[in-house]
Amino acid sequence: MKKQLLHLVYCGILLLFAGNTIAQGIRFLHDEPLEKILDMARQQNKIIFIDGYTQTCAPCKQLDQEVFPLQKVGDYFNSNFINVKYDLDQPEGKKLRAQYKDVITGYPSLILLDQDGKMIHKMGGFHPADSLIAKMQAALNGNSLSAMRARLRAGEKSLAFVQTYKQSIEDGFLREESEKVDREILDRITDEEMLDPKMWSLVGRSVSDPYSPVFGRVVKNYWGFRMKRVTDLGMLEFQLRTAIQNAADEMVKPQEKDGKLILKQDPAKEAILSSYLNDDDRFKHTEAIRALFNVHRLALNNRWAELTSALKYYNQIHALGSPSKITYPYIRYMMQYCKDKAVLTAAATLLSAMPKEKMDIMDHDDNYNTIIKLCVLAGKKKEADRYAALSKSNR
Repeated sequence: MKKQLLHLVYCGILLLFAGNTIAQGIRFLHDEPLEKILDMARQQNKIIFIDGYTQTCAPCKQLDQEVFPLQKVGDYFNSNFINVKYDLDQPEGKKLRAQYKDVITGYPSLILLDQDGKMIHKMGGFHPADSLIAKMQAALNGNSLSAMRARLRAGEKSLAFVQTYKQSIEDGFLREESEKVDREILDRITDEEMLDPKMWSLVGRSVSDPYSPVFGRVVKNYWGFRMKRVTDLGMLEFQLRTAIQNAADEMVKPQEKDGKLILKQDPAKEAILSSYLNDDDRFKHTEAIRALFNVHRLALNNRWAELTSALKYYNQIHALGSPSKITYPYIRYMMQYCKDKAVLTAAATLLSAMPKEKMDIMDHDDNYNTIIKLCVLAGKKKEADRYAALSKSNR
């Protein structure tokens, strides 16, 4: 009897200790309707702290185990906020995620809301206790995302502001906002400010639109980047050339409309890209981009024999990448208009000498079908039958 009594006392002490330990951390409400939480916030004149989590999120569990139970964390959050947890896969959590879809971009999402439900601040991922408290304090002291957005709208552009804002964006996992801020800052800073290595390291990676004025400014200041050692010049040249390459790829890519392939024409944009390609001092290794434009112009001008010869040459020097990217689409485009059987035969010969891409069955069929159709159009029925048999045997 005595042993049983001691055992009960011991268990009671453990339960009391456990209860005190839990009480030391953040006191959370769970999956309550947001309107109810907003009413509580107005009644208590507090800000709302939301922990948006999922059951499979490892950083969420780490916060629950290592950070939220700590007394210093509980002291700060319990005194300043109404704290609510939402399982974002459950009904109330799904409602929250839908309502704040631009804010909840990952898990965990640690959000501060005002009493009207407007987002004040957002952080994502795991943060140690001291870091979590410090960053929430900074948010309440004027460095919140909402405050930063207001300062950006007001025209602020200082290096210190950009550093703070970009750190807040990074903490919040808000990639789209990061790119938007980069573009706005780049548009408003001077060339001298852009050539500050610290500023460039913050916003320079978003220079990716060759049609934008800021892209032209970067190209104009290319040697300034070198003289001031703003960034690695090779990496800068690669960044700019890749942007031009991507724009060229998009410009020359055949589009399907009403069952036919069509080619886009935009002389103004092509002139902008070509002006960069002609700048040999700044841009090296632009042969592949020049090849794209040449193929595009030949097709637009119905110069089918020259187009076929160009495709053959550019594939020999590997200037066009995968055949499915340019060669096959442009030959299919040519098939819609070309009546010259000699050219069609040459195109079939070109494709038959190229490796058949077997990424999947549709690509395999598409490659062979193109050759078969070329042979039919050229009046080469036996060749068409031979490739049809090859297509079946190679599946």
